[in-house]
Amino acid sequence: MSVSSAPPQCLVIGIGNPLRGDDGVGALLAERVGGRCVHQLTPELAAELAPLQRVLFIDAWLVPGQADDAPPSRPRLDPIAPEVAGDGSGTSHHLDPAQLLAITAALYGRAPSAALLRVPAYGFAHGSTLSAPLLASLPAARDLLQQWLESPAAAA
Repeated sequence: MSVSSAPPQCLVIGIGNPLRGDDGVGALLAERVGGRCVHQLTPELAAELAPLQRVLFIDAWLVPGQADDAPPSRPRLDPIAPEVAGDGSGTSHHLDPAQLLAITAALYGRAPSAALLRVPAYGFAHGSTLSAPLLASLPAARDLLQQWLESPAAAA
């Protein structure tokens, strides 16, 4: 299946390091649609997000409590809203998408609607090879990406 590019006023941001195994899945998927790839989210991205209508973040997802013999988890597409971390976990050098949206809203008076595509990840060794379970979940991740790109809100 061919994945279309992001509509105007929308941005796809792949988060992760392509040289750390499955951590590179965000970059892999974002590049397919002309999106942006970053190793981590930083406050400087707020200026880029402020004028947008929609943004999709794609990141590797280390599934908590995933047993080695459990069936692989499926990718998830979850809406996210601006949220300020109350526990001090956000720093000026590493933010989660909700924190970045909160910074965007605070600085520019608005933030785009946003979603997070989480792709289950299993291996983070040095190198660009993706794990077999992640490769098996890529078609489902591509389908979710395509759904987001084609959703009615994309025309807004």
